[in-house]
Amino acid sequence: MKKIIFINLSILFIFLMSSSLAFAQATGPASVYQVTVTKFELYNGTSWVTASSGNSTVMDIASVDIGAVVGNLFSGLSVPDGSYTQVRVTISDTFTISGNDGVGNYTTAATGGNPVGSVLTAIAANEAECTISLPVAQGDPNPNNLPTPLTVTGGRPSHRITVNFNVSNGIQNQGGVLYPNNPVVTMTMTAI
Repeated sequence: MKKIIFINLSILFIFLMSSSLAFAQATGPASVYQVTVTKFELYNGTSWVTASSGNSTVMDIASVDIGAVVGNLFSGLSVPDGSYTQVRVTISDTFTISGNDGVGNYTTAATGGNPVGSVLTAIAANEAECTISLPVAQGDPNPNNLPTPLTVTGGRPSHRITVNFNVSNGIQNQGGVLYPNNPVVTMTMTAI
């Protein structure tokens, strides 16, 4: 196994979240959007290579300094030489969010038990973080194509990968309950 360092990542590939919440009534910005990544894999054309597994890393993809956290996570990952065209990430079904639905409803702190979603408050000053467990479909997450193949030769990657998340619509309202909404993801690769 060779070492590979992904530099300048803004966040993991959370867009691989396998469950999608439908029928959102309204969406708005997330000020906190924490996800837990449990596995990161790359596809070499014939099989999936696990670059990271068993380490649970919580990341706030709404944070402005998330690049430092992700850079540390990817530093020193062991990946064999080869060419990789796809990635997939496994994440926990538990999220911590804070924000609003864009029409004046804000997240509130969870009260007891394991909530399905955050109840609403119409007072911005009362916005609080809420931890939510969503039912996530079992099985492998959906793979996503890299913009260009990533080649690892002698333990050195051919490209620097940058992933940016837009959580300006990261909160959604479903029937009076606020949930995390899928972020908009932009991935670029720069030759090293």
